[in-house]
Amino acid sequence: MNILIVGSGVVGLSTALDLALSGERVTVVTRNYEEGASWVAGGMLAPLSEELEGDLLDLSVDSLNLYGDFIGRVEEVSGIKVFFEREGILRLGVEEEELGEVYRRAERYREMGFKVEKLGPSEIRAEEPYLSEKIEGGVLYGDEGNVDAEKLMDALLIAMNQLGVRIVVDDVVEVEKRDRRVESVKGLKDVYRADFYVFATGSWSRATLNLPVFPVKGQILKVKGPEPRKVCYSRISYIIPKEGYVLLGATSEDAGFDTRNTLEGVGSLIDGAVKVMPSLKEAELLDIKVGFRPGTPDGKPIFDAGDNYLVLVGHYRNGILWAPVSSRIALDLIQKGVRSRYLDSFSPSRFEG
Repeated sequence: MNILIVGSGVVGLSTALDLALSGERVTVVTRNYEEGASWVAGGMLAPLSEELEGDLLDLSVDSLNLYGDFIGRVEEVSGIKVFFEREGILRLGVEEEELGEVYRRAERYREMGFKVEKLGPSEIRAEEPYLSEKIEGGVLYGDEGNVDAEKLMDALLIAMNQLGVRIVVDDVVEVEKRDRRVESVKGLKDVYRADFYVFATGSWSRATLNLPVFPVKGQILKVKGPEPRKVCYSRISYIIPKEGYVLLGATSEDAGFDTRNTLEGVGSLIDGAVKVMPSLKEAELLDIKVGFRPGTPDGKPIFDAGDNYLVLVGHYRNGILWAPVSSRIALDLIQKGVRSRYLDSFSPSRFEG
């Protein structure tokens, strides 16, 4: 089967990887294969630290449990080692009010069967010596993880070449549909036809698919300095150790497709990180990056399936986390005719009227 995937973020390329490995002939059309949220993502795999609930939590846990095998496939095909670990994330309470809410929510997660460890002042500093003395506690969510998103995207692009997946750079301007069937995809350079279409168009989905998806600008800092042992997540900052550097993130701005690094944004990131981990004030600033998260009115993704197409958009803050489960939804539908329950949970019909 000839499959056309529109979009080359982590969801588009992960889906292309698994479909190509399953024997499908895959082409990816993208406006810019290094544009979008995936290249700038923090890479936290943190559904509990993010305080997700209901179907969002189910989707996240399902995807998190697929992650080890997913990274294994990416590494095997690309030959690239991707930093990935599931040693837990520290969800901190910077202020007393926040800490109380962190403990209450953690207890609910414990009752649901998740790995939860409540930490007081001495315990949390034994876990993370660099933390500010003002932080009096937090929770270690032992099931959560961390992946180097930039390295993952590099490896996925190399995997495309290894698998013979053609990547075409073109700006899609129209999707020609008749009822629940796509007839063609029109770009500025060409018209594309396939047996099946997958749309993973991220923040650009409103213009392409007329769906309520909008860009949420995020600035993130890459620094070299004191490295925490684990991801340290709080309302004012998240500090994410990688191999040889640390990410400090991230702003959340209603600024359209504004690519500028701003003093206000950078200043807020530095201020929050230093309050959590004072030794970071001596860190070397390596880079400042800007990306666009694909937001939706309710913060949930939009999944839709027609006769010969699948829409996987609106992943907002969790595109990296939800990539494996998004790919699984596509693989099951295209090869087995199995419709995921998440197609109903996150249908665009919820916005009608």
